[in-house]
Amino acid sequence: MSLLFTGCLRDPPPPTDPELAEELGLPSGTVFHRIHLGGTGARTRVLPGAVTLEPGAWVQFIVEDHRVHVVRFLLEEMDPAAAEFLRRSEQTASPPLTQRGSRQLFSFEDAPNGSYPFVVEGYGDPVRGLLRVGSEE
Repeated sequence: MSLLFTGCLRDPPPPTDPELAEELGLPSGTVFHRIHLGGTGARTRVLPGAVTLEPGAWVQFIVEDHRVHVVRFLLEEMDPAAAEFLRRSEQTASPPLTQRGSRQLFSFEDAPNGSYPFVVEGYGDPVRGLLRVGSEE
């Protein structure tokens, strides 16, 4: 017999990565949300597809297959302040991520609260995702 406890469990906190933080010259407790890119057949997968970030967090897109993936923020669908933040910080899109283990980091330090929709393109149909900075309200 196995027991399943629900309702009491919370999502685990986003991971820290002390080695990566050190490499980037950031404090060792810096939060790095991870979004995994991969796929099977003609389908691309983005997990998780939506993430809520605390101000100052980083997002790390990680390729888990051998396909090409490009992450592009949908500037035309976001609040002008959010779009301007991405333009000013030169973070509107990733270069093509071409190898398993490739990663692209985006910093949301000083990012305004709001929604940051993105699309992952490259193999198969594009897949959308969403980052939210600040509360989910």
